[in-house]
Amino acid sequence: MKEVIKQLKSINLSSELRRGLEKESLRVTPEGYISEKPHMQALGSALTHPFITTDYSEALLEFVTPVYNDPKEMLKFLENLHLFTLKQMGDEVLWANSMPCLLKKEETIPIANYGSSNIGTMKSVYRKGLKSRYGSAMQVISGIHFNFSLTDKFFEQYQEIKDSQSPLQDFKSSRYMNATRNIHRFSWLIPFLFGSSPAICRSFLNKAPKDFGLQEFDKKGTLYFEGATSLRLSNLGYTNSSQNKIKICYNEINSYAKGLREAITTHEPDYEKINGSDAKVFNQLNSNILQIENEYYSSVRPKRVTNSGESPTNALLSRGVEYIELRSVDVNPYSPIGIDLEQVLFLDVFLIYCLLRDHDGLCDERTKRFRENQEKVARHGRQENLTLFNGTAEVSAKDWAKDCFEDFLAIAEKLDLELGSHEYTNAVKKYETHIEDTSTLNSERILREMQDKDKCFFSHTLSRSHKISEQLRMSTLDTKIESDLIAEAKKSLLKQSEIEKSDQLNFSDFLESYFKQNM
Repeated sequence: MKEVIKQLKSINLSSELRRGLEKESLRVTPEGYISEKPHMQALGSALTHPFITTDYSEALLEFVTPVYNDPKEMLKFLENLHLFTLKQMGDEVLWANSMPCLLKKEETIPIANYGSSNIGTMKSVYRKGLKSRYGSAMQVISGIHFNFSLTDKFFEQYQEIKDSQSPLQDFKSSRYMNATRNIHRFSWLIPFLFGSSPAICRSFLNKAPKDFGLQEFDKKGTLYFEGATSLRLSNLGYTNSSQNKIKICYNEINSYAKGLREAITTHEPDYEKINGSDAKVFNQLNSNILQIENEYYSSVRPKRVTNSGESPTNALLSRGVEYIELRSVDVNPYSPIGIDLEQVLFLDVFLIYCLLRDHDGLCDERTKRFRENQEKVARHGRQENLTLFNGTAEVSAKDWAKDCFEDFLAIAEKLDLELGSHEYTNAVKKYETHIEDTSTLNSERILREMQDKDKCFFSHTLSRSHKISEQLRMSTLDTKIESDLIAEAKKSLLKQSEIEKSDQLNFSDFLESYFKQNM
């Protein structure tokens, strides 16, 4: 990697970096029950608001930042979204962990409502399908998606260094797809370093703990694996075993899109029973393996902003990859907004590394083995003598991590040299110490605090939730920012109303048209 960095001597990496965040936050009552209240009208329309929306449930908020070059400005914007939202939430608080507790039956979790328009109905019906296929518990697991890109200026300069004669769009896409393959290979590092869900509440399971091999952490309903880091990323969390039959190839855009399109056009008999007897009542969008592309879970997605009515694969095939979405970051319970600056800086370095390091093809067997790496680290990442598959052989996880950090440090030093700072280097060095001293990891810290304070997962997380929500409520929201967000909320409600008035087709015809034009 040091040789690659030397080749980039003339490129100012830091000025060409772009990133944005999508952060999910579950609203709960002061007692820790998942909120059954609708999305607050003061926050605007969940369908059309660019920054504050919902995910699966009315209770599952999603905060979306614009794209930023400055990571501190991005985090400040995310904080302002939290401050504004908490003002509208009454006595409810934001749940401070990726893994939820279900103190009531799953049926009480309200599916997100996006209004009466065709596109809004499509979003809600899609979620009804998710509920029937996987259950609501899995769908209210929350996390953080880190959206990463580099400017065209960077790719133009890098293309010269690589001596590529491809059109710029094709070159960009090939490097982003290269990054996705590397992310699969090194994805285990993210739950190891950032994992913050080492235990779960017994209420989350619909089977006996022994069916999963879980152990009791206490006698109050907390379950865990020895050495766990991120149960969210394990097969207990937001992963779909029923999707194992799907073969997605990340070698280039066409093969990636082909795999997804096969899944959304291949009938799945097990899902046929979800359809009701009344053809006018939609319980899912269709009975195929995937209803739409977004149903496929992966720790990384190559992305392109879509136009109205356009599918993700159509956008990729017509205009190429625009950015990478890393989806494997747990909510950090020790940050009021779920992520901190050091994490962002490390992710910058990690993703630059994945983009710059050349990666050969990713076959089905390798992809399967890399997923197994993530599962092993999610369940037992802090255990001594853990081994992982590096692409050719089983190696010590610690030794492999140390090798990676040599390259991370080279990238961090270049970024700091450009910025006249030490922030990137300090962040990388901090996380490097976690390789040997896992006591500083969030995953271990959470379990230690639970044990020291004699608290179960639920009571520990509820306490953290009250603490961070109160901390945010004590902060002051700039009056100009508040007025801008109020105006944005009103604008989004008006936009939703206009969309609803403009619909010309009934929902059945709309759905048929959508799938026809996106195949």
